[in-house]
Amino acid sequence: MKTRHYKVVKPVRFFLFVLISIMVIIFAGYSLMSNTQAEAASTDTYERVVVQESDTLWGLAEMYNPDADVSYRDIVHSICEKNDISSGEIHPGDVLYIPVF
Repeated sequence: MKTRHYKVVKPVRFFLFVLISIMVIIFAGYSLMSNTQAEAASTDTYERVVVQESDTLWGLAEMYNPDADVSYRDIVHSICEKNDISSGEIHPGDVLYIPVF
């Protein structure tokens, strides 16, 4: 049986094909890795809290996240988003979900 030998007729076109193929493979790999990291980061833990008379959003953010790497402003913002409230709308007896970072 005779083996075939291939010859590159247009080296520039072959080089571009190989370069683009490598770039597509690298991009696909990074996309897959970033998806798994984003899914891991998006699984936040929430603490169910009943608002007391003297509670504030800032106080709750500090109480449940004393060593957080996130600013308290961001925590208050995420509390408002999760509970569909504006920053001053809490009353005693309200149930809030506070993110724990």
